[in-house]
Amino acid sequence: MSHRPLVLLHGWNDEGRSFERLVGHLRKRLGAGQIQRIAIGDYLSKDDALRFDDLQAALDRAWTARGLPRDAASVDLIVHSTGGLVIRDWMARHFAPDAVPVKHLVMLAPANFGSPLAHMGRSMLGRIINGFFSRQAGQAVLETGANILRGLELASPFSWALAMQDRFAEGEGIYVPGRVLCTVLCGNTGYGGIRSVANEEGGDGTVRLATANLNCAHMRIAFREKERNAGRVTVPEVVDYRQASGRCAFRILDGLDHSAIKLDAAESRLSRGQKDTLTLIERALTIEDADFDDFCDECEAANQRLTRQPGDRRGKAGFQNTVVRVRDQFDVPVEDYLVEFYDPERPDGGGLARTIHESAIRKVHRNRADASLRSLYIDTARLYEAVARADTRLGMSITAEPMLDEDEQNARFTPVGFRTLADEDIEDLCLDADQLKSLFQPHRTLLVEICLHRSQADNVFRLNAPQD
Repeated sequence: MSHRPLVLLHGWNDEGRSFERLVGHLRKRLGAGQIQRIAIGDYLSKDDALRFDDLQAALDRAWTARGLPRDAASVDLIVHSTGGLVIRDWMARHFAPDAVPVKHLVMLAPANFGSPLAHMGRSMLGRIINGFFSRQAGQAVLETGANILRGLELASPFSWALAMQDRFAEGEGIYVPGRVLCTVLCGNTGYGGIRSVANEEGGDGTVRLATANLNCAHMRIAFREKERNAGRVTVPEVVDYRQASGRCAFRILDGLDHSAIKLDAAESRLSRGQKDTLTLIERALTIEDADFDDFCDECEAANQRLTRQPGDRRGKAGFQNTVVRVRDQFDVPVEDYLVEFYDPERPDGGGLARTIHESAIRKVHRNRADASLRSLYIDTARLYEAVARADTRLGMSITAEPMLDEDEQNARFTPVGFRTLADEDIEDLCLDADQLKSLFQPHRTLLVEICLHRSQADNVFRLNAPQD
């Protein structure tokens, strides 16, 4: 970090002065020789008209106005919550992967793949978060930053597109030694008091560990129509599976919530967990390229000690944020569908189906702006245990509307749609134990892109020979 300016960006419903205590802690730790210039970003986040487009464009202008350098690896950054999306969007839009001006990027509880709070109603948000109300003509006015919250919603088109740009683009990517060294820190404990209404397992009261982590994966599945036994069936095929390019350090902070991670208190009042967090921030700001992989390994080992393993009741549950996006072969969104997990050896799916859907899948969220996108919040240890007890593979399939019915004599005759209802119409995608653990991992996001074949009955279009 030596001689590089330090820039700090706050999150949604916050302001720059919340970082002043953290800056003071870092000045004591690192000294004036290592922090020569500090810029604390202050940006609007609650105006309903604002979009992430506006924030990254305004950031770029402010960067120039402040005289911050644009040379590769010339600045260090600390961001909190929504600030993570703002800086990622700015870096991806304005710089080639090898020309990003950021060297050390420390993300504190970032909402990289969204927050479960973002789709809550205004009344709920008003009870959870302080500072929403302003007075205008004697009336309480609630501005939540509607467009920003759409981007922050789970399974949002914005977070999906951003990941495709900065985590799965061709080439080496941004987050590799020699370029940006990114460290993500996130607590695993929810809020106390009235704000506890929003708490859920696997989160810090605002973001999930699984949606904070930038180490994600992408999978493409194509359901293709094929001739089989004098008929046509839909056959699933895994077209591609890949980890995100590069590597980020990811560390779970035991006992910290979304606010406590900012270390906004006098040093004498910091908890033991907060002091440990300060040490991690210091390390993340000063680590060298050659030491970064070892630092990542150290973080992963620490996370594993905190996470419940299959067959063991110690530790906290580890969840995967599984984001599913379904399109047909014409790239048109499929909005009405159901992803199912079951025992492929049992006609009714067996007890495995019930266990997974009632116990392992904790929550499902359909994105409000694009219903073809869903977030499935999956307890990975419970999933492993359920499949192991059933002593079988895991079957995955999908049912979607409209369902094709080619029988013109049937009252439900539907000439176009998806062959996904009857057992003979669609085959299983089956995963063995090794594939299961590869695809479903705790504390991360898996983006699953499904192409579902839309079929047409023979009578939709005919070319008839002329009559004599």
